[in-house]
Amino acid sequence: MWWTLRYLWVVGVHASYALVILMAVVGLGIWTVTLNPGDLDSGLGMLLFVQMFLVSSGFAVRARRGHFDALLVRVPARWRVACAHLIVSATPGIAGWVVLAAAGAIVRSPAASSAIAGGRMAALLIVSLAAWAAGFMLPRGAAAVAWFAVLIGLLVERIDLLASWWTTAGAVTYVRHVITLLTCPFLLLGTHPPVAPGAELGAVVVAAVLVMVVLRMVKTLDIYLVDRT
Repeated sequence: MWWTLRYLWVVGVHASYALVILMAVVGLGIWTVTLNPGDLDSGLGMLLFVQMFLVSSGFAVRARRGHFDALLVRVPARWRVACAHLIVSATPGIAGWVVLAAAGAIVRSPAASSAIAGGRMAALLIVSLAAWAAGFMLPRGAAAVAWFAVLIGLLVERIDLLASWWTTAGAVTYVRHVITLLTCPFLLLGTHPPVAPGAELGAVVVAAVLVMVVLRMVKTLDIYLVDRT
């Protein structure tokens, strides 16, 4: 697995400019939370947006172009290569998130604990898993662009995603809130209406299931392999 991760990192899963933007966002986030410890969510929100594009790195398109032939020939289980691709895709954003959360903890930001183990961390996991799964068959960044367009559409229409469901009781509320958080994980940042108990965990689990479904699809992916080593 280590060789696979190293190979993918050397080949390059992300565009160089995306990593530069990530570093700029982390730096801006640290500066912002240092000036105002209560404003950690500004940096986390920007990073979550960047992570959406970083993780939507597109596996199938590059695999069909032969970028991963050396791996797919050497590693019989394709799902391991895809899993390593997910790890490499998500790692820079997760590292940036940890740095921001640590900076928030140092200055005693109220949101720091949630960013480490709470609803804010759930937002990061949802984006990291769902964006990779959605972009598996698409060119790099395409899934993130589509996701962003949906969010803009919801914003323009001023749809109140959570508040309109408060009065609905039971399993219906839970399912709707899980779907809502999958659609817009940004709702877990800042001040937001309360969600159904366990909805954050449910959304993370659904995103993880989507990844598992994609990993099962890898073995049937139509890729013409050539050993280029």
